Amino acid sequence: MILSAPLPPQEGIGFYAWNLAKQLSSQGNQVQLITRGRAQHTTCELVDGIKLWRATFLPVYPVHVHLHNLFVNDLIQRLDAQVDLYHLHTPLVEVPETKKPLLVTVHTPMKADTGSIQAKNGLSWLVRLQLPFSVNLERQLFMRADKIVAVARSVASELEEYGIDPQRVVVLGNGVDTKVFQRRQAQVEISTAYFLTVGRLGLRKGLADLLNCAQIVTQQRPDVQFWVAGEGPLRNELDGLIRQLGLRERVRLLGHISSRAEMMSLYQGAMGFLHPAHYEGLPTVLLEAMACSCPVVATAVSGALDVVQDGENGLLVPPRQPQVMATAVLRLLQEPALRECLGRAARQTIEKHYSWEAVSQGYLAEYQRLVSGVQS
Repeated sequence: MILSAPLPPQEGIGFYAWNLAKQLSSQGNQVQLITRGRAQHTTCELVDGIKLWRATFLPVYPVHVHLHNLFVNDLIQRLDAQVDLYHLHTPLVEVPETKKPLLVTVHTPMKADTGSIQAKNGLSWLVRLQLPFSVNLERQLFMRADKIVAVARSVASELEEYGIDPQRVVVLGNGVDTKVFQRRQAQVEISTAYFLTVGRLGLRKGLADLLNCAQIVTQQRPDVQFWVAGEGPLRNELDGLIRQLGLRERVRLLGHISSRAEMMSLYQGAMGFLHPAHYEGLPTVLLEAMACSCPVVATAVSGALDVVQDGENGLLVPPRQPQVMATAVLRLLQEPALRECLGRAARQTIEKHYSWEAVSQGYLAEYQRLVSGVQS
């Protein structure tokens, strides 16, 4: 597998590739991962039976992807004879120099991703200026790919903008480790009532909307807090907005949580999980929360539409409307029976459709077709 996300994983695509790799490895497949390293020689280590390569990476923008690909291709020349198939995870990877079959998983097409970002600051303008370069990378990769997989139906539809027939895209979804992320086994009294949000503190995550929602809710329920786990470039901006809205006693920025046990405890102890994104593929954190039977309130965008059925296993609200999200949060606070019902149904949804066991079987079927030369 080739990806640009950091490993050990810190965000969605990294967790996706790592968890899929572990599941495939546990079934007897030999898996190697290639990702970005540092401005030093390419390194390799063995982690949980998986070879993890960190190819030399030079942060020379906007040609960083091209430069990294030179080192990736140097590594591929050494590995190619022992490889049956390459599995690439977008965005921001180039076409590798190989004649072996190529499967590409599309997490977030750059056109849709960047289109969801409002140009409000220097970071958002930089992302927009880089868009033509990124889209060109994607087009070349899609043209070379022997099979394209999407993590959600909405992502498959968005590929039509690249001239790709959505009917030819296989939707395999995202997964969660249902043995790790589970419903709390015993009722434990929670000293603080809080709603949880998890994700990178970056653009298109809707975090300003979340804070506005928190202000509305805490005016009626000052006993409730809002906890946000994650790090990212908007940390200082969010700190300022928290002070501006008078939420310093109501909102906690927890930073990056590296322990899965701690993360599971946060999901299990929350009154609900809030996902205010303006755009997303199919977020791992949403699935993790649902696996822990945490009732979710998510914006009705992208991959959330695949997994959340409004009123059945979660609540859907329109994006960029914090007042509507606040209404949903207050409803969960007022109706404990609803929280219990939604949480139970959420867990059932994950067990049936979104375990890594289920997702990996879909990938193995596609791998076999490609290696054997069978068209699907």
